[in-house]
Amino acid sequence: MENDTRFFDARADNWEETCYPPPVRARLRELIHEFGIRPEERVLDVGTGPGVLVPYLRERVGPSGRICAFDLSLEMIRKAGQKPAAPRDIILQADVHHIPFSHETFDRVICFAAFPHFQDPGHALREMSRVLNPGGHLIIAHLMSRKELAAHHGSHASVARDVLPEASEMKGLFAQAGLSSPDMVDIPGRYMARGVKKP
Repeated sequence: MENDTRFFDARADNWEETCYPPPVRARLRELIHEFGIRPEERVLDVGTGPGVLVPYLRERVGPSGRICAFDLSLEMIRKAGQKPAAPRDIILQADVHHIPFSHETFDRVICFAAFPHFQDPGHALREMSRVLNPGGHLIIAHLMSRKELAAHHGSHASVARDVLPEASEMKGLFAQAGLSSPDMVDIPGRYMARGVKKP
């Protein structure tokens, strides 16, 4: 998943405190509302990091829903495993290029703050689509615009090249993955590309 997990492993302990102080948490809750998650859905959290989304997702799917989350960084997964979860939820170490779930398992696949770190974005998107049910939604999201994210990553040598594709390229990747042309938002403080898996 990530180009080099050492960057993320080394920062796992303090990631949430550093990146998600209360004002950012408020913006994150607003963003998650836009995901449209419904009770009883099966949701896959791709590149979960320390499980930032897990409590919010669990709240939205309710007792009958299921959350599965994974990340390549073992240290991040250890942190994510400390989040409150239901008995049916799964948090594991895995690679987005080889997602360890069967075809058409999830109602919604969410990739928050992770997509630029994937070595092969096209392959990763096809894998995410593979495990999504027909008619299900795939969402790529950030709390920064594409331009803001490039500047943010540019300040860290290990992830300086990890950028979001331009809009035309992202639309092409969605098409190749069997998804509808994504609805896209790219404004200061928010990026989101949402597509639906075709039948």
